[in-house]
Amino acid sequence: MANRNPVLLVPLITPLLDDGSIDGTQLSAIAREVMEQGARGVVLFGTLGEGQSFSVTERKAALEALVASGCAPQAIMVGIGAAALPDVVELAKHALGLGCFRQLLLPPFFFKGISTEGLEDFIVQAIDSIDNDQLRLTLYDIPSVVSVSIERRVIRSLIDRYGPIIAGIKDSVPDAAHVRDSVTDFPELDVFVGNEIFLPEAIALGAAGAISGLGNIAPAQMARIASSETKADDPVFQQMCTLYAAIARYPVVPAVKALAGWRMKSDKLAVVRPPLRTFDLAAAPDLIEVLQELHRRQLPAVLRAEEARTGR
Repeated sequence: MANRNPVLLVPLITPLLDDGSIDGTQLSAIAREVMEQGARGVVLFGTLGEGQSFSVTERKAALEALVASGCAPQAIMVGIGAAALPDVVELAKHALGLGCFRQLLLPPFFFKGISTEGLEDFIVQAIDSIDNDQLRLTLYDIPSVVSVSIERRVIRSLIDRYGPIIAGIKDSVPDAAHVRDSVTDFPELDVFVGNEIFLPEAIALGAAGAISGLGNIAPAQMARIASSETKADDPVFQQMCTLYAAIARYPVVPAVKALAGWRMKSDKLAVVRPPLRTFDLAAAPDLIEVLQELHRRQLPAVLRAEEARTGR
């Protein structure tokens, strides 16, 4: 049965040092801060984390730094997606060795138009090569980015074959009916919503919560929205929808990193790795205005704590 106590997981942005390498210290600080604000855990090297812009070596080192900083392995879901099967296996085994059993698998994304059989072969060979019954895999369905869909018959076949190893789905398909079907078709899985505007309906049906990029810029608000209390007419949720629509007008990953930098008073957090380009918030003052309004709609106690922490 899916999780009936929905939670927020934050797919962390990846902060960079001046030389373009990953800032493990700042990454750990962001993880700690969003969990203090209400997130139940974090996701490393998802889409918002620019996962495919970093090498296997870099990703392993960043995870090691995060765990060494005191972040509990059970609070980390590790993105192991890669175009090459051996890279997926290496990342997975490394994470398992650190006690990070929850992992997020992106479909292989270089070849387009692959068959459902080819996709299933890839996932089967990955799981068989990882060869660890403690693995808890969340399948990442985001065809708008990778141009590869995870069809329901593949998910069902994998569940039948591997049981609890197939633990969840992150549904980032921009279609409410698709998200609804993911929750209702796979009640045995933890289904996480990627597009936050679908959260109230999905949670009412039994979704596990959200893997929300907006958690980088409004963690307290997103933790509230990802709870079972939220209704579609909730003022905080409505303002979040306004922010969601505003960000969608811009390159999403650079815009979210820039807003995270604004929230945490660090312009360096806005820097992205090529081929992405760093986003200039001065060109989009509407984003800050909408985010400020979302912050103002917090519960009073949370708002006072945030204002005391940031001085905003």
